Amino acid sequence: MANLGHSGRALLQTGLKFGLVGSVIAIGLFFAMQALGENPLIWTGPKLVAYIVLFLFFPLLATVEFRRYHLVGKWKFWQGLVLGILVYGTICILTLVVALIVMQVDMSLVESYREMSLQTLEGNREGFIEQFSEERYRQTKEMVLATSAEEIALDDFLKKLLLGFFLTVTIALALSIISSLRARSTPNP
Repeated sequence: MANLGHSGRALLQTGLKFGLVGSVIAIGLFFAMQALGENPLIWTGPKLVAYIVLFLFFPLLATVEFRRYHLVGKWKFWQGLVLGILVYGTICILTLVVALIVMQVDMSLVESYREMSLQTLEGNREGFIEQFSEERYRQTKEMVLATSAEEIALDDFLKKLLLGFFLTVTIALALSIISSLRARSTPNP
C-alpha cells in the first residue's frame, strides 16, 4: 500500500469503507428476509431490486466522496470502475461468507432452495423434455437434489457479482461522460 500514493490509498479506503457499510445493509437484508420466512438465497423480484439499489447507491456515494475530497486532476473512467468494484466486491464477498456460515447452521435454507428449484423444474417439465430429453430432465432433477450449500452460496455470489459489474460499468461510464461534458463546457481561464 506504500507504493499506491495518496490518490490510490484514498481510492482503496473509500471503496472499502462504502463496501463495508453496504455489506452491513446486505447482511441485514439477508437476515430480514430469513426472519420474514423467505429464503434469502432465492432470487426474487424484491431481492433483485434491493441489490440494484445497493449496487447503485453505494458506488455512487463512494464516487461522490472520492471526487469531493480526494480527486487530483481529471476524473477518469478507471477510477469509477475501481471504486465500484471495491464496493460491490466487498459486499459480494462478505455476503458469501455469511451465507456459507448460516447454511452450515441452518440447513433449512438448502432444503428450501432445492424445493423451489424442483418446483421450477417441474413447472417447466414439458418444455424442458421437448427441448432436451426425458433423460436430461431426470439428470437435472438429480443434480438439483444433490446441490450443496457451497454451490448455492457460489450461485448467489456470482449473480451478485455479475449484477454489480454491469451496474458499475454503467455508473463509471455515465460519470466519465458527464465529467467530460462538464470539462468541455467550462471555459479555460
